[in-house]
Amino acid sequence: MTIAIVGAMAIEIEFLIQEIGYQKKIEKNGYCFWLSEYDNKQIIMTSSGVGKVAAAILATTLVNLFPNINLIINVGVAGGIQSKTKIGEVVAFTKYAYYDADATYFEGYVYGQIPGCPAYFHADQGFLTACQGFINTSGMVLTGDMFFTNQNAIDEVVKEHFPMENVISLDMESTAFAQSYYHLDFAFASLRVISDIIGGTISEYEQNLESCSHLACKTLLAILKKM
Repeated sequence: MTIAIVGAMAIEIEFLIQEIGYQKKIEKNGYCFWLSEYDNKQIIMTSSGVGKVAAAILATTLVNLFPNINLIINVGVAGGIQSKTKIGEVVAFTKYAYYDADATYFEGYVYGQIPGCPAYFHADQGFLTACQGFINTSGMVLTGDMFFTNQNAIDEVVKEHFPMENVISLDMESTAFAQSYYHLDFAFASLRVISDIIGGTISEYEQNLESCSHLACKTLLAILKKM
């Protein structure tokens, strides 16, 4: 089994590289890919850079270099929704949508949906099953090109456009990864640790970034042993 583990930022995969090491490093299109083995699985570790476009560029580079990948896992940190999550909680995303996509002028589309794509993207069910016992909660993530700091603004978006969904987190890459791998026909899932609660202070995020990134990686290694 070949699994690619992708962080947005280098710090989100540094613990993995240090913990399991690597046998080979490949550079392509400005990205580094560390090749390793863990629990009888072939592991590819890389980081994309922040944002939707960066996620898409990395996704196409990754699968062109390694067309036999069985599963891509996005690991790292994310901002949590107040009342739904707490700092330090490990979460898995089950559904993905954009909070800044609106094609509802055209008939048949829902808010957050990209034309030509399904209303929502879904995580690999096998990975979600393996996560049981390792995560605190699971739910929907909303992605967009903005680092939200206003909880009221998020509450309004969720209330107006996603009232029936269990939105637990926001980030800047997950749905772009999900859309890319849906189009490329590769299984995809996410494992994140909540580093900050939206509406908190920037110091909250900065103070927790490293420890929460490492916790996400440690948890993922435990899950991989179960798969």
